[in-house]
Amino acid sequence: MNTQLAETNPIDLSLELRSANGSSTEYYQADEERVRETLSLLAAPRLFAQRHLLLASQHCASMIPCKGIDMILVRTFARTPLKFPLDLPMGLFDIVEQPEAWPYNKSGAIKDQNGQRRNALVEIHTLGGWTVTLKAMAMIRGNVQDERQFFSNLPDVPTIPFRLEQGGFGLINTANIIRASAWPKPEALPGTAMPLALRRWTPSRINSPENLMRNGDGF
Repeated sequence: MNTQLAETNPIDLSLELRSANGSSTEYYQADEERVRETLSLLAAPRLFAQRHLLLASQHCASMIPCKGIDMILVRTFARTPLKFPLDLPMGLFDIVEQPEAWPYNKSGAIKDQNGQRRNALVEIHTLGGWTVTLKAMAMIRGNVQDERQFFSNLPDVPTIPFRLEQGGFGLINTANIIRASAWPKPEALPGTAMPLALRRWTPSRINSPENLMRNGDGF
């Protein structure tokens, strides 16, 4: 994060909920103590394993079923409890949003260590028609069998965190992913893969965010 930007910007937080029906809702907090409290709650590893998220302001409370949330984007210059690269039992993982305008080498660095380095672009599509492209950089500890087990167990992880280059982080609800594609293909895959190449993909004609904007519904 750019320390000069952090010094000149207030410690506030903007939170965007991207929903499974294609809508987006934004929330805001400017109180520094409440920002820290919110970040601590959002950083819980099993955030989406809960039945609901409860949001409360001075005059209003909202209860949102987690199954209806595709992803959360948390934009802030405050120090966050989530530290990248993520230190998981399988290895170190740096996952960063990769907008099209970014150069390919923009991801955060993981220092050389003994292990298997893996770099990939991952495109994730969710129920609500949301798409995010991530650059994943991993230093796998262990052998090829350990790597297969990682990919096999990935769908069982409730939340996939990634960082935002301009400050903050994103959270993807794994249960609401309809497709995740990685380039290049991982060297170790669990089970038997069907030898098929993607030919065409047609987004939802009803719930996609693009259609909501085109119809003037907005967010």
